[in-house]
Amino acid sequence: MAERLLSVFFLAISIGYTYYAGNLSFGSFMAPKAGFLPLLTGSIAICLALTIVIRSWPVKATGKTGNVNWRKLIFIIIGIVAYIIIMQLAGYLAATFIILFYLLKMAETPGWLAPGLFSAGIALSFYFIFEKFLGSKLP
Repeated sequence: MAERLLSVFFLAISIGYTYYAGNLSFGSFMAPKAGFLPLLTGSIAICLALTIVIRSWPVKATGKTGNVNWRKLIFIIIGIVAYIIIMQLAGYLAATFIILFYLLKMAETPGWLAPGLFSAGIALSFYFIFEKFLGSKLP
């Protein structure tokens, strides 16, 4: 029941976000404006929310509740807040590497090399895509 309510809530938030994003100028795919990315993000969020709603609907209530590891959840939220702070202090590359490595270790990814290489690869990939290829400034 909680999953259904949460998925419907996420759907409502996604619809509201997309509605207000529609007020911004969209532009075109070749010349995007301020509303391009928010509208695209909102549309994807609606599709994901609908998928979650549809998948959670036929589930019968069994009386069992999922085991939520509250400690991990709190540490993940702390990590995301820390990402904002680190981004201001160290910049995009360092902050993204640190937060991805932290989140992978919180997800109990085995070893240190694989999470380190994955974090570095993602941070560098997005840096080159946005900074070099698209020419947009990252923080």
